[in-house]
Amino acid sequence: PRLLPEYRDPNPGPLDLGSVVLSLASVLGVIYGLKQIAQDGVGPTATASIAAGLVIGLFFARRQLRLRHPLIDLRLFRTPAFGVSVGTNALGGFIAFGTFLYFAQYLQLVVGLSPWSAALWTLPSSLAVVTSSLMAPAVVGRIRPALAAAGGLTLVAIGLGILAGVDASSGLQLPVLGSIVFSLGLGPVFIVTTDLIVGTAPAEKAGAASAISETGAEFGGAIGIAILGSIGAAIYRSRMLESIPDGLPLAAGETARDTLGGALGVAQQLPERLGGGLVDAARDAFAAGMRMSLTISALIAAFVAVLVGTKLRGVGAGSHDEAPAGPTPDCGLEPVTAEA
Repeated sequence: PRLLPEYRDPNPGPLDLGSVVLSLASVLGVIYGLKQIAQDGVGPTATASIAAGLVIGLFFARRQLRLRHPLIDLRLFRTPAFGVSVGTNALGGFIAFGTFLYFAQYLQLVVGLSPWSAALWTLPSSLAVVTSSLMAPAVVGRIRPALAAAGGLTLVAIGLGILAGVDASSGLQLPVLGSIVFSLGLGPVFIVTTDLIVGTAPAEKAGAASAISETGAEFGGAIGIAILGSIGAAIYRSRMLESIPDGLPLAAGETARDTLGGALGVAQQLPERLGGGLVDAARDAFAAGMRMSLTISALIAAFVAVLVGTKLRGVGAGSHDEAPAGPTPDCGLEPVTAEA
């Protein structure tokens, strides 16, 4: 508290419970529809759920613009650097959450590590995030934020490209290398965008801007898990329809087609030859779904790198050229790194 005192809005206004309900209904409706598509394909229930979520989201946005004390102040998005930074932050969460989910599953279900061993093999990527986050302030003090963020996203795309080359027989070296490169790029992206989000907001809106930054990353992560997980699940099920070994009981085949974990559980109850064939087919199918999802993530990261480099090029190093007129908080990068 002494080194990093908390900033509080002296007049925060009441919490709007109606906005809370609308935001939850919107996000959950869209995510439920996406998961239904992954499980059963496009159908009326999934379509109606996504459509309802989007419509509710529009009502939520309109309500925020009318409220004196909105849950999310959408007026802040009128500053171009703010909107681009929030979007980048959200897409960073989209990519990161989905990738971490696949990486953990790959280590445990494909390589066959115990949860403890798998956790230890994630430490290199964790240390990479910490290292790059600590280096980001020094880098941004010398080069423009757009270049730092675009460079980080380029590293993210390269790391995802390495991870997208992994298959069921790749072992540990290639995926761990890809996770390290990916994580080295991820740290600067979140540091730079968070700094720009807070720095381009008026002083009295610093708390709201910080909340939007955190919410954007969490929202992107939730959607990332839903979409990337659904893509991987759909590919897994499609592959398993063609790869289920002959002689597998009907109920066991249904369980094996649902998830890789289900397939591994079924295989333990089968004769060695039949169970071994099922495990190999399931791991290959999972790896195929993971490769497709991570390839899409790599393309998104590359696109956002170009977008950031273009849209934020006017923001100077160590300053916030697009900040609105009037007093602004001290938003150097050092205080923001505490959140990261």
